[in-house]
Amino acid sequence: MRLYLDTADRAAAEPLLATGVFAGLTTNPTILDRAGLGAADIADVHRWARAAGAAEVFLQTWGSDMAAMVDRGHRLRELGEDVVVKVPASREGAAACARLSADGIPTLLTAIYTPAQVMIAAAVGATYVAPYLGKLDENGRDGIATVTAMQEMLDASNSDTKILLASVREVGSMVTLARRGVQCYTIGVALAEALFDDELTAAAIAVFDDVIAAGPGAGSRP
Repeated sequence: MRLYLDTADRAAAEPLLATGVFAGLTTNPTILDRAGLGAADIADVHRWARAAGAAEVFLQTWGSDMAAMVDRGHRLRELGEDVVVKVPASREGAAACARLSADGIPTLLTAIYTPAQVMIAAAVGATYVAPYLGKLDENGRDGIATVTAMQEMLDASNSDTKILLASVREVGSMVTLARRGVQCYTIGVALAEALFDDELTAAAIAVFDDVIAAGPGAGSRP
């Protein structure tokens, strides 16, 4: 199981990365913009994410054609061996993903909504594919069923491509899809914080603290 933070907000990401729970950081132009950042800030985002403990940093290439996306993808990879290059799932993006994958660069085909797009990702050797679960549901499609079909297809074909589930709105969906074989998730900061919250756990911890404070033989039990 691998969990990632879907953010470029340094103040929010660093404490979560410090827990050791999250394998890295995923970004795209929209996420950078939400943090008040742009393309000129990508190298700095990579630097602080790595310093904070990210083992993988996902950075998205861009361009109007395949050649431009490949060129920028190579330049992003030059930032470090931990960089995974994200490529949008257009015709040009798929071609760029094929070229980058052939060059030995880890890739992620992103903004995925159909199992057919996952077939493309597997065919071009993408390391990851990122379906947008919440966006599927918001547009009248059954997100859980669609992602399940994607995972079943990858399993049946023995593909090395992994689903990195994005646009996740609540923990329950993660649990459901984990039971169906999805191993990688990228989530926003609020949902990441929610993973640690459970009222029964909090109550048990409070009892532990009370027992320690009371000293031996106080008779309290969880």
